[in-house]
Amino acid sequence: MSDARSTGRVARGLAAVAAGAVAGAVVEEVLARRVLRVDAHAGADIRPPDGEGRTITSFDGTAIHTTTVGRRGAPPVILAHGIIESSAIWHYQARDSVLADRYELIVYDARGHGGSGAARGPRGTTSFTSQAHARDLAAVIEAATSGPVVVVGHSMGGMAVQALWDVASSARERVAGAVLVNTTFTAELAGWRGEGSRPQRAFERIEDLGQRVIGSERIVHRLRPGRSDLAMLGARLVYGRAPSPAHIAASVRMYDATPSATIAASVDLATADLHHVLPHIDVPVLVVAGTHDRITPAWLSDEITARIPAAELVVLEGCGHAAPFERHEELNGLIAKFCERVL
Repeated sequence: MSDARSTGRVARGLAAVAAGAVAGAVVEEVLARRVLRVDAHAGADIRPPDGEGRTITSFDGTAIHTTTVGRRGAPPVILAHGIIESSAIWHYQARDSVLADRYELIVYDARGHGGSGAARGPRGTTSFTSQAHARDLAAVIEAATSGPVVVVGHSMGGMAVQALWDVASSARERVAGAVLVNTTFTAELAGWRGEGSRPQRAFERIEDLGQRVIGSERIVHRLRPGRSDLAMLGARLVYGRAPSPAHIAASVRMYDATPSATIAASVDLATADLHHVLPHIDVPVLVVAGTHDRITPAWLSDEITARIPAAELVVLEGCGHAAPFERHEELNGLIAKFCERVL
């Protein structure tokens, strides 16, 4: 009888798991298709800017693809995008009449993204760190501009901007000001390494395991969702209130276009910590955060603003992690006003 009861419990447990899997699939379908109403073809016009293309060779030989739009010969503004994005994230900025009429806008694909070279360089030996991204940005500043420049960085691009003050480069002497959008100064779990409560240490071990898994290109390639409901739901989490289906679809397309090798290399960013750099950033800085940013919460922007001597903070109510898409009109106005002040 005991064996029969055990068998019955196992059978019921398996049935519950199966039912849960089916229910999960149904919920995923309902959320992605009926609630989000995201069509894979939505927002097809959101694309990298059309303009003058150029390839710049960075410090380790990596080819960095740039596109220049706007008023030629005007003060330059360089825009750096985030991880699993491309220069398409600047779709609205590159097409903004005020910005394009007043400034020469230079967007570029970060290493491992878009039209640029491999994440870890042509020899596969360059660490995918904020310092490497800063040196790529420096190469763009030195090769594509003359005179003072404003640099605008979203997410990982914002970390690259901050890290300009952590690498040996004369390029930062040309930076007249910086705009940091939905970004962070650190990916470290400060105070948790070997310390903290038992649950915190347990979470840290899970984090370490996750980093090893993510760091394998082979595993990333096998496990990453394609253009699926799951990918759509993941993209939805990037956004704040009432996101546009077109923006979600555009995020999925950028994710689809990102090589698995780049996603695997992103593990190098997991130990990024630029806290010590912030007091040394000696130019005016505009920090833009969103109240509903789940990736780089607004408190990180509070800390950045508090430690950079000449920084000001703007928090966009209801905005998630994609302000260049979600709140492009407000962001464009903020960038234009900032550039008018510092250039």
